[in-house]
Amino acid sequence: MKRQGSKRSVSNRRFGFYLALPAILVLLVLLAIPAILTVFQSLFVVPADGVGIGTFTKVDNFLYIFKNEIFWATCLRSILFAAIFIIGSTVIGLAGALLLNEKFVGRLVLRGLLVLPWACPWLIVGIIWKWFLDGNIGLFNGVLIRLHLISNYKDFLSDPNWALLMTALAATWRQSCLVALLLLAGLQTLPRDIWDAASVDGAGIIQRFRHITLPWLRPALTVVTVLNVIYGLMQFDVIFIMTQGGPGSSTTLLSYLIYRQFFIFTNFGVGSALAVSLAIIALIGGLIAVKTLYRKIEV
Repeated sequence: MKRQGSKRSVSNRRFGFYLALPAILVLLVLLAIPAILTVFQSLFVVPADGVGIGTFTKVDNFLYIFKNEIFWATCLRSILFAAIFIIGSTVIGLAGALLLNEKFVGRLVLRGLLVLPWACPWLIVGIIWKWFLDGNIGLFNGVLIRLHLISNYKDFLSDPNWALLMTALAATWRQSCLVALLLLAGLQTLPRDIWDAASVDGAGIIQRFRHITLPWLRPALTVVTVLNVIYGLMQFDVIFIMTQGGPGSSTTLLSYLIYRQFFIFTNFGVGSALAVSLAIIALIGGLIAVKTLYRKIEV
């Protein structure tokens, strides 16, 4: 019986692998090959027309960006943007998931509406928030004036002190909906009898949240955080639409710096080196998130 069971298990694994093989091949073509070519290109000075291999420079492109103060300032700005994005979307998303996990009138409608912001492309999010924060007709300014928090309309996206925060909030608005959906799915798998038993034993809401809900959501929170690290560090569309890296360089992130090197300065070698550096930073951030958050569920 054991041999038959083991053979069946191996057969099931092979069948699953064969089913996944087309998707794996597509990922190799769309992700792995371009990534390898980017690493390869980062070691060359590529002609401006992109034709030909160019001159092999070893790691000169990397040395150039590492010695450049603009690179390090942009790195810090990107990390700050990502931190606001990660914390904001996780906290808002978790709060939304906890709310939508409760029973109340209109819960299903709110769950449906939660999909709408997430379904919007990043470019559309940038357009919506650029109008929302407009210094002349923006709804955000109107609300602040009605609340007597400001006396005149203010163009937040033209203010270096506010622009980075506002673009991060725009990206957070969309991402928090995805976080809420993922965490809500995790909450739906939490056995209700565990929660009820803790309540009978005298555990309060905070204690149940800390010792039951959070441990149960650790795997989902790990996935969410890794996704947020990637989206936060590689965010481009919202910046491009709302500020184009300005005012000055106050919202210039690594992703936008890569865009400038590739499409404005046509410096493909340096642009590729920046892209490789950004990928490494995102990989390190993701590994830190997994190492910090992931635990086996023990409730």
